[in-house]
Amino acid sequence: MKALKYILLFCFLLVSSFVFSQNWKLSRYAYTYGIGISNYFGDIGGASEADASGFSDLDVAYSRPLLAVGYHYKMKERIAVKGNLTFANMHGSDANSFNELRNYSFTTNIYQLSGHVEYHITKEAQMVSYNRMSMRGKVNKFNTSINLYVFTGIGGAYYKVTAQDNLINEPRFTDDKHLTFVIPVGIGLKYPLTSSTYIGLEIGGHVTTTDFIDGLNSKSDANEYNDVYYFTVINVSTKIKRTKRRR
Repeated sequence: MKALKYILLFCFLLVSSFVFSQNWKLSRYAYTYGIGISNYFGDIGGASEADASGFSDLDVAYSRPLLAVGYHYKMKERIAVKGNLTFANMHGSDANSFNELRNYSFTTNIYQLSGHVEYHITKEAQMVSYNRMSMRGKVNKFNTSINLYVFTGIGGAYYKVTAQDNLINEPRFTDDKHLTFVIPVGIGLKYPLTSSTYIGLEIGGHVTTTDFIDGLNSKSDANEYNDVYYFTVINVSTKIKRTKRRR
């Protein structure tokens, strides 16, 4: 009888896992809330070497906070779309950079509204819990795993820049540019805490169509690249479960 009980329990676990994997349509929707940091990559600040490029030209010391909220909708088991509203503060300075003697610095507030498409490289695992009557001890977090996905999309941002230090008197500084298109590209991780709550991490670069996130017009310096910024966000998503209609 004892062996039969464990065989039946094992079968129950397998059937439950199959049912959960087939019922992803019942939890298509989710709210997301996130906090994190923003990093600016442009014409002010950067590395101490003139030929630095890529992430080596980012100054982590000038990371600034951000807040984000979003609405998530799963179209297919591996494909989802998400709308995001993000407020971020950004700061850049020539201190400790190759242009330290120039002594430019700025701060910018950004309000970004964007949408992106996610492709889940690994399937999103659902957490299954069983009560103490199932076994001689409670089984928690059965069928849990880290979900990996990539995303890209499009959006728009409103920004307001404030000059600091020597940038205040720079003739090329302008603060009358406020709107830009944004293309986010990044990668994310997600892990279930409960059957309806997930914690995640997203790292994304945001390519803009403006050179004025820092307020400095660098086109005259033969710099043909627009400004870029990065968001690193820790988020919590809460699923909105829908029940099947019965006649």
